Amino acid sequence: MYRQPCLTTRATPYWIEPQCHHLTMAAIYHDTLRCMRCERQPPEGFLYRCTVDREPLILSAKAKGDRVTFDSLGDAFAEEMTLGRFGPDARRKQHSFLNEITPEEITSYTLEQLSTILEQRKNVIDDQRRECYRTGKIYPDDTMPWVRQETHECQHVVCHQCYPRGREKSWVSLNGVLNGDILPTVATGFSFSYSGSRPCADANVVRNIGCRAVPLVRITHTDPFPLRPALLTLSSHGSTRRGLPHRRIQGPPPT
Repeated sequence: MYRQPCLTTRATPYWIEPQCHHLTMAAIYHDTLRCMRCERQPPEGFLYRCTVDREPLILSAKAKGDRVTFDSLGDAFAEEMTLGRFGPDARRKQHSFLNEITPEEITSYTLEQLSTILEQRKNVIDDQRRECYRTGKIYPDDTMPWVRQETHECQHVVCHQCYPRGREKSWVSLNGVLNGDILPTVATGFSFSYSGSRPCADANVVRNIGCRAVPLVRITHTDPFPLRPALLTLSSHGSTRRGLPHRRIQGPPPT
């Protein structure tokens, strides 16, 4: 079964970051969500939602065997999703630093420098494990200390009027997608997960929009006395605005 993401409603408690300073967000399209700042539904039809905790939660749910997609398109990309080349899942091992740089960059380090960097990486990993043990309720899995509990997920939701900077945090790199660096929220279509469908259209139809000539409208007059510009009169107050046209009534010919 597809695991529906947590909805931020007043009836259910959720984790609130009073001042969310996270760097990643996603545009969420749904007609029931409200902005946490102005508490109104957005006129644009979408809200910005923090995804810093949702990204690893999707990967963790998939690793447990849960379905994290709602359509066949998401199933096709679910196998390619990752937290990035420098994501926490890629840097959880001490020697992962050697995979983060190119062979040319490795030659620029001395053995002492490489040893110092690897020792620092080991100390960071050990400190992170101790921190997870201290805050076990928030980060319950010691093997994946970057995955929060779903009840402690940052679900900061704001509209574009209150937080226009959300646009800078919700962009997607097409080059990254082509290179296999696909975030879980992008692969699973998280922006449309609340509605359960994507607003997709036929590419053959979309590519022709605006390319065809607009046909001219032919006007057929059924009135036996068609209106002419000469029949337009001025108002009784001497205004230069055009008044209603009057029909000229033809009388008998003069004798």
